[in-house]
Amino acid sequence: MDRDEAYEREPRPPRRHRRRRHGVLGWLVLILAAALVYVCIGSQPKADPDNAAGHSTILIAGTDKDGYRTDTLMLLSIDRNDRALRLLSIPRDTHVDAPYSVPKINSACGYAGGGKAGMAELMTQVTKLVGFKPDGYALVDLDAFVKIVDLMGGVDFDVPMDMRYSDPSQGLEIKLSAGKQHLDGAEAIQLVRFRSGYAMADITRTSVQRDFVKAAFTQWANVKSVVKLPVLMGILRKNVTTDLSAANMMWLCRAILSCGVSNMTTDILPGTPAYIGRGSYYVADPDAVAALMANYNPAS
Repeated sequence: MDRDEAYEREPRPPRRHRRRRHGVLGWLVLILAAALVYVCIGSQPKADPDNAAGHSTILIAGTDKDGYRTDTLMLLSIDRNDRALRLLSIPRDTHVDAPYSVPKINSACGYAGGGKAGMAELMTQVTKLVGFKPDGYALVDLDAFVKIVDLMGGVDFDVPMDMRYSDPSQGLEIKLSAGKQHLDGAEAIQLVRFRSGYAMADITRTSVQRDFVKAAFTQWANVKSVVKLPVLMGILRKNVTTDLSAANMMWLCRAILSCGVSNMTTDILPGTPAYIGRGSYYVADPDAVAALMANYNPAS
């Protein structure tokens, strides 16, 4: 037997060190995988730690160019347990018991100076109005709205009427034709801001805004949209004032996809238009609001 053959038949030394290295590497992989899963699943937003697991309600506000008036107000309720989504519109002219020069709910943010302080004041008024504190808020400005609609590929929507309006002081020019069409970001912002041509003014605008949001969620809630989430998160971080963490927003995105949007229920805050003094207001019906909010309150 030559030396090469003898060498091949010699038992190999134990591979203790290699096993140790693989063991350490395996643990690192498991730790990284666990961290990745945590980030992807996210963290449920909760205003109250005792709120029901899997059910959160978020206040979504849209602000005008100066960042003070919140002409779009909606509560989005997400219940992962029942796979249910609900969207409540709050008319901007809703009367509030507050020391504003014009005691409407869309004055709250500007009264406190806008930004986070303004949203804290708005959250206080919404809490009084609906009977519980939402689990978080997102204040979306006009630029962010346009960017988000364009990123997600626009929205197919049936514009209810010809829309024509011009206000150079706001840099606002609205020119849309009635009918089914594909709206990009610039056109979508015209749709949600239009109100002067409606017989019911803000009440009809509120309904159109709610219908648009539902259509957008329905069309965007698909697997293809998942790849856009990193860019979407970047837009939200730079252009949206919110008390939600990145993990909260990831939980919300996953929850919406899990619930599905086709059966989303939409509501408007129960109430009636009324004149108070010389002003036109929307006055909430406390009993009807309380009955409806049982479906939105995450503590219920």
